[in-house]
Amino acid sequence: MSEPIIVDLEPRPFAYLSIESNLLDMPTAVAQGFHTLTDLFARADAHIAGSPLVHYLAFDTRLVDFDLGFPARPTEVDRLRAAGLAIGETPAGPSMTAWHIGPYDSLSRTYLIMDQAMRELQIEGARDIWECYPNHTDTSAEHFRTEVIWPLIPAASEGA
Repeated sequence: MSEPIIVDLEPRPFAYLSIESNLLDMPTAVAQGFHTLTDLFARADAHIAGSPLVHYLAFDTRLVDFDLGFPARPTEVDRLRAAGLAIGETPAGPSMTAWHIGPYDSLSRTYLIMDQAMRELQIEGARDIWECYPNHTDTSAEHFRTEVIWPLIPAASEGA
């Protein structure tokens, strides 16, 4: 894992599907979701403008609500919307990021390290978290790369 760093991100258009899944069915839901996404991008005659992203919105011990999508070209947003995709933006503003390399089932360690880094810096992460998967389909589990993007909550003095 790379050391967590704080970055200031610029938003990009994000074409996505909203999905609710129980934890056990999540791998299947993600695989089916990405298949549907690529079909809808093709139907819209649109280009995928970056690596796949998952935006985790809510989760508990049973269910996960998330948006699954790809960055999109601004000039193709209307066609993607017409094809049935929701349109939003990738994360923007101050965020903590870290790279996890290895099997997905060991990713929780990266989250723990990021949480500890936030505590040490006395900053707070938002409830929603993003993951980016810039891998080729033939990437082995031990080389699988996941970028965790954790938006930060502005300090109270910043909003005043």
